[in-house]
Amino acid sequence: MRSLQSKASWLLLVALASLALPACKRGGGDEPKDEVVYVKGDDPKMSAAIAKAQGSLETFRAALAAPPADAKSFSVKVGFAWGTKGDREHIWLTEPKLDGASVTGTVNNEPVDVDSLQLGQVVTAPLKDVSDWMYVEGGVLKGGYTLRVLLDKMSPDSRKKMLDDMGFRLE
Repeated sequence: MRSLQSKASWLLLVALASLALPACKRGGGDEPKDEVVYVKGDDPKMSAAIAKAQGSLETFRAALAAPPADAKSFSVKVGFAWGTKGDREHIWLTEPKLDGASVTGTVNNEPVDVDSLQLGQVVTAPLKDVSDWMYVEGGVLKGGYTLRVLLDKMSPDSRKKMLDDMGFRLE
């Protein structure tokens, strides 16, 4: 499987608030500005998380096609190219629709480096560019592999607060 980023590039992940709450509408005047978290393209844990998300995309597709009764917040994260060095900004898309080779969804956070995208825009991207997927079932996060990597980098207190704020728990 092809890597989504070169070893020299940076993997851009947008604010934990955007990552964790992709089903919530963003962009209101009173909302805090998204924090940006940069992760090196050769980070082994992030690379493994992306590979796991890609390898389990059919699980997400099945849940999206026949959602469990208590499932919500279906979202995918897609890496969009920017710049000339193979850099990617990874952006959560809500209301995802998967077909044989692509995903379509609504941009759920204000892009930082990809000038061609904006909050609320409906976009289509190749499935090969999906870097994560998630939904919440019965209050438990399903998928969210890159989010888990970021949460693991937090202090125990910060992690607990973030999970409390997001309103779901990890298995």
